Amino acid sequence: MPGPRSRMRPPRHYCVAPSHPPAHPAFLLSANFLMRYIGNKTKLLPFIASALDRLDVPLPGRALDAFAGTAAVGSFLKARGATVVGCDLMTFSYVFQRAYVVADAYPRFTTLRDDVGLGAARARPDFAARVDRRIAARSAAFRPAPSLTRPLDELLVYLDHYLDPLTSFISQHFATHHTPHTSPPPPVTHPVFQTAHTPPPHAVAPIPTRRTRSAPRVPTSATAAAHGDVVSAEPTPRMYFTLDAARRIDAIRSQLHEWHATAAISDDEFYILLAALLEAADAVANTAGIYAAYIKSWQSNALREMRLRLPSIAAVSPRARSARRARCEAHLGDVSALAPTLGHFDLLYLDPPYNTRQYSAYYHIPELIARGWFEDPPVLRGKTGLLPNAKKSAWSTRAGCVAALDGLLAETDADHVVLSYNSEGIIPESEITRIFRAHGRRGTYRRVTRTYQRYRSDRPSAKRRYTSDSVHEHLYCVRLKGSG
Repeated sequence: MPGPRSRMRPPRHYCVAPSHPPAHPAFLLSANFLMRYIGNKTKLLPFIASALDRLDVPLPGRALDAFAGTAAVGSFLKARGATVVGCDLMTFSYVFQRAYVVADAYPRFTTLRDDVGLGAARARPDFAARVDRRIAARSAAFRPAPSLTRPLDELLVYLDHYLDPLTSFISQHFATHHTPHTSPPPPVTHPVFQTAHTPPPHAVAPIPTRRTRSAPRVPTSATAAAHGDVVSAEPTPRMYFTLDAARRIDAIRSQLHEWHATAAISDDEFYILLAALLEAADAVANTAGIYAAYIKSWQSNALREMRLRLPSIAAVSPRARSARRARCEAHLGDVSALAPTLGHFDLLYLDPPYNTRQYSAYYHIPELIARGWFEDPPVLRGKTGLLPNAKKSAWSTRAGCVAALDGLLAETDADHVVLSYNSEGIIPESEITRIFRAHGRRGTYRRVTRTYQRYRSDRPSAKRRYTSDSVHEHLYCVRLKGSG
């Protein structure tokens, strides 16, 4: 970073175009990262880019995205040439990292050519036309070459239109029909495809959930007994999805599991398809953006037909991949434990939780879809069907967040640190300043601020009042003492 203090201090509020535009021209314009997510930085990427440029943070280089979330920042840094290493506690975040950061190209699905169901779909006279319409309907801002995406487009069309609905975990535990006074119609089946997708028996067997207060105390599985849970024999209906949407989620997730378990698709292909499913399911979820509760009347988005969208992959040419010297990485776990083992970084980017909400409770359904339920079906608990043994982060506790920040800066081998945090965060700004000054070189600590509209998971009401329509996003930056 430059030496003279006069060159170091940026304006307190600014948002200018980055001096080094993203390598992916449509990156900031494409509708990527569609999952509704607290703290998603997609709309703040221009602000982050301008701050990194003003502060002379070296990119390309090696960057640790320590709280990857939907991988918006990690994919952005990759598009600017960085070798990105992502980390997060949540499995669904690991899926997004694998799809949007680790994957370097659109998949070809060469080992899936002999799949019976896909082959039967391709033989249908309407299949190619559906694929062509999907490609033609893309927005002008996001139109990768059809020759690169057509194999993936074909898979998405097959999963959207030709895979039989399936009643499994999601439809048993997180769905109900959107006209509850009529009997739900049976799944539509296409006889020619009936042998193409035969789920394993455990995928369609009734799966227990934790009892409600009115249910008898009858343990129904060894898994429940092992966890000390008392469960009911019948699944609990929850209005997170319509049955039609839930059966499609079940069918697609089961098909992806079957393909991956039999090595019919590669890891990259699996995670790209699973990321598309996570985003599509969230788009029709009957929630206000988080899964801590479902809405008791059907929202319009929940009644739409679920559609898989083509993910925007930040493709990397062989020459660029060679120049970068290393492939990007994704890690599932606690960054405080992992960061000291991951080597040296030019940039440590931190975007920890701002409040005491545990993401394991706010996003338990995307987490379940990401993990699957095929080997050891979870025993759900509570009205919203929370997962057992949910992961909890010290960064979301007032008692542990300050020590977590201090410890991470002490243990991570990095040159530059950028912390994204807003004005309502539980770590006091005085503590952030103290910790950054203690671990940073003299004269390199800076804070840059931008005001933006707050995220609202529900509308203001007598029970829920917001103190302000906006919040301040701060970027705290420092060059660490041990850096070269």
